[in-house]
Amino acid sequence: MVTEVETNLVKATLTSLESLQTVTVLWNPSRYRLRRRSHLAVPRVLGQSATDALRVCGGEERFETRLFLDTTDQSPGETRNARRIADVLSSWMQPPDGEIRPPRVAFIWGPFRFDGAIELLEEEWIRFDPDGTPVRAWLTLALRK
Repeated sequence: MVTEVETNLVKATLTSLESLQTVTVLWNPSRYRLRRRSHLAVPRVLGQSATDALRVCGGEERFETRLFLDTTDQSPGETRNARRIADVLSSWMQPPDGEIRPPRVAFIWGPFRFDGAIELLEEEWIRFDPDGTPVRAWLTLALRK
């Protein structure tokens, strides 16, 4: 007997750790990029090799992915405008009043979590309603610790 398996894709969330405002996105990637890097210096002492490198300052971590926005299943009105999601993410790139650092953002999908500040947000709008409302886009997002 064959039974139909129901698959519920887990949605990814991005949450501002300052305001706790959350944006939910569909995300089921074929891949994403996580880069870790140390800042090293090689001593200039005769007889020491590159394997004697010293860590001179903190490392850096960067998470980069593409998000697909699609609001074509929404009724006409404010929730159908996919730009509202991009605008929220863009606003999180700005430091809150009186601060010098942008808010930290948590990207969570299933067991994967990355906390960092939004370093890059590129928008590519690919579908519009007849009235010009943007309903589909690809966003390139990069977070840095």
